Amino acid sequence: MQTKLLLLCALLSATSALLGQSTYQLQGKVANAQNAPLDLVAISLLKSQDSSIVKSVYSDEDGSYVFSGIAAGTYFLKAYLLGYAEYRGEKLVIEGETFTLKLPPIQLQESIKQLQEVIIASKTPYVERKIDRTIVNVDALLANAGSNALEALERAPGIAVDQNGVITLKGRAGVAVFIDDKPTYLSGAELENYLKSLPAGTVKQIEIMTNPPAKYEAAGNAGVINIVLKKNRAAGFNGNTNLSMQRGRYTRSNNSLNLNVNQKKISLSANFNGGFRNSFQDLNINRYYKNPDETPSSSFAQNSFIVQTGQSANAKLGLDYYLSDRTTIGLSAKGLFSPSGSNTDNNAQVAGADRNLQQFVDALNLDDGKFNNGTFNAYFKRQLDSLGSSLTVDADYVIYASDRDQIFNNFILNPSRVLLYQDRINGQLPSDISIYATKADYVKPLGKDAKFEAGFKSAFTKTDNEAAYTNTIDGVTTLNYDLSNRFLYDEWIHAAYANYSRSIGRWGIQAGLRAETTSLSGDQLGNPERPASSFKRSYTNLFPTFYATWNADSLGHHVFSFSFGRRIDRPYFQDLNPFVSPLDKFTFYAGNPNLLPTYANNFSISHSYKGTLNTSLSYAKTINGINETLEIVDGIYYSRPGNIATNHTFNLAVDAAIPVTSWYNINSNAELGYLIFESKLYTEQLNSSGTYYHLVANNSFQLGKGWSADLRGEYMSNIVYAQLFIKSWGTLNCAVQKKMLKDAASLKLSLSDILYTRRADGIINNLRLTDADWNSTLDTRSVTLAFSYRFGKAINNRPKHTGSGSESEQQRVKNS
Repeated sequence: MQTKLLLLCALLSATSALLGQSTYQLQGKVANAQNAPLDLVAISLLKSQDSSIVKSVYSDEDGSYVFSGIAAGTYFLKAYLLGYAEYRGEKLVIEGETFTLKLPPIQLQESIKQLQEVIIASKTPYVERKIDRTIVNVDALLANAGSNALEALERAPGIAVDQNGVITLKGRAGVAVFIDDKPTYLSGAELENYLKSLPAGTVKQIEIMTNPPAKYEAAGNAGVINIVLKKNRAAGFNGNTNLSMQRGRYTRSNNSLNLNVNQKKISLSANFNGGFRNSFQDLNINRYYKNPDETPSSSFAQNSFIVQTGQSANAKLGLDYYLSDRTTIGLSAKGLFSPSGSNTDNNAQVAGADRNLQQFVDALNLDDGKFNNGTFNAYFKRQLDSLGSSLTVDADYVIYASDRDQIFNNFILNPSRVLLYQDRINGQLPSDISIYATKADYVKPLGKDAKFEAGFKSAFTKTDNEAAYTNTIDGVTTLNYDLSNRFLYDEWIHAAYANYSRSIGRWGIQAGLRAETTSLSGDQLGNPERPASSFKRSYTNLFPTFYATWNADSLGHHVFSFSFGRRIDRPYFQDLNPFVSPLDKFTFYAGNPNLLPTYANNFSISHSYKGTLNTSLSYAKTINGINETLEIVDGIYYSRPGNIATNHTFNLAVDAAIPVTSWYNINSNAELGYLIFESKLYTEQLNSSGTYYHLVANNSFQLGKGWSADLRGEYMSNIVYAQLFIKSWGTLNCAVQKKMLKDAASLKLSLSDILYTRRADGIINNLRLTDADWNSTLDTRSVTLAFSYRFGKAINNRPKHTGSGSESEQQRVKNS
């Protein structure tokens, strides 16, 4: 460990020596009428001749702000903050070559009045770029009004969400999703449902990091998506509510209420989200079995019509107490209750080599589940000096309790549909997961142009999963020991990091190193027919990150960037469980205790023109990528996670913000990618590759008198992903919105998937002596009516804490 620390110090010292040059920037501070510093003030530098925005920044906690890389010229400043009158500065003449200019202080005057909606979209670009991330301002796109967080993610550049709710970033799975720099503690279907329950109206920004800095956990090969929620810092009592009703074939609803009470020493917040979701999936699966000489053996065709129901209710309570101007402590508690169920009507046909029917298999499968989550956080934050040095300590305790009851009723009939026999499988699957985590983060500004960060984290995770199955044939019930199981899993992760950033004239540099060590153990308890088994592993890794940006001209019109980062993806906790659980009589899901962590090296170069036309070229090499693998054994279809030896991803992305007229804007994104997969897979060799492209266009119209409209089109080409060949799809959405009550309220009507083309079709390759394909239709064509309203008083107050110590562990909780 001493050797690693010496290497880290050497790296930082070398970087500091390289960057020890003069700076070229504008520095200033912003305060209120009592000269108290104000943070998160939006400050824009504009050209005097045409009032075009050159750069926009937010003030820090001490009220300071910095503009770097500014050319000589004549400018003026504007500043905006909710609850204050807009500030417009005097003419500012900047002359000279290399200098640091201290600007006169900005003083904002309070505007005490009933809270009205601030239209950020007209002043803030939809997409912004920073050295280590892309920032999407959610309110800048009308289509996001009245939608949910998952839909807002779909509209962000480079992000795609498939019909199963799997989120990919630039064509790659393995994305870690955070909310306010905290992990969501969810994945799979539960992450999808949680994001659907979170109104987009509560989301301020989406931060997209393909190479996250060392402060973030190294988990997430494709990168990190951080959803930044809006924080109401207005003094007194204030809040907002969002209501929506969606109708497709079935009905869904998302609703939220956010309340804040802020006083001098105390800030209290309460957030409530609730709703219900009803939907369907119409799934067709075809399998064609062959003899060793490749002649037809038999075939299987199944239609499954799945009706899914669910409710969700979650609440979060937060308390921030300001011991002094520099010290804050806080507590928060969050609870999620989400019962769900499904009713599946299966109809299968089994035919011989001559395509003559041999039997019918009808099934009625019932699944009734509940998923509960509690999250508790305590934190301490101390500002150590007037320069902005700070220390933050977090502690988390997270618990999950889920339970599923399954019933599989199978009816086997002859070709004349005469019942031959029937059987039933009953299953109970309780699961408990506990996470204990703590972390500390230290930040030290080194003057106005450099910053050093360091920290550590420790997390312990304990899981207990059980499966108890019984078979009932001809009225006789027996225990099914092949499917019954109990699996215990423990894991320790310790991490430490350091990060250094600096700006030098037109250059910006950031370098970091993170060390993580993992120890884990798993125990599968035995039963009368299956012996017990166990495994233990430990490993330590280093994860370097590096970023560089260069302003090619004095106006900052052309900005070039480079980034590199090493990442890891650890298996979901449940995927390590060797359970074999049925999805239907012919399809089973199995865990894999032999899963190894996935490692990826990510490279990216990019160019930004005036912040409105952005181009990036990226490459990633992934080792031991975890993907769904499919195998046929004795006519039974087994799906289990497996390691794919090598995956190469090449991606070219272009996004543009085009102001066609004063009332019509286009935000578009185009991706061109090439994927390569190479691995030994069961008894076959997997060698798959292919090119894909993804196109998105958002058209926004400001129609006047509070009316606005949006038209969005999206197309995804055919794509090859490991064993899967997924066919192309497209979708067309539109929306119209009216602002009311002095812009404090809005009413929006939207239509989704108007042409009903958001469908999934594909082919499964590399199955031994088997060909297979599928097609699926979901409840995607729908109409939504949404209403939002803000209320309260608007006077600026202090920010609330958004950190957490449990971070990436919650990303690996999976509810299938």
